[in-house]
Amino acid sequence: MRDDRSPFTLGAACRRQAVLVLTVPAVIVIVVVGAVVGAPVAGTALAVLLGVLALARIVLPVRVVGALAVRSRGLDASVLALLAIGLAVLSVSPNL
Repeated sequence: MRDDRSPFTLGAACRRQAVLVLTVPAVIVIVVVGAVVGAPVAGTALAVLLGVLALARIVLPVRVVGALAVRSRGLDASVLALLAIGLAVLSVSPNL
């Protein structure tokens, strides 16, 4: 079966970058929560999002994660996990 859909449409780009397309609204919601509720809550939520992205990078194949795959799977997941841990520690630290 031949696929006549063009790979250059917006829909095709969104399908290729599905993880990032889902991440952008999550980040927008986290920014709004940070403005309304407070920065520590937003920091914790962002740390959770980074942790989820690290798990996604470990579990999902490269064709699914799209631009989230930059280097090797282990390096990408390690960087995301370290950022998540660092942000979580900073967001719960008092007087920072």
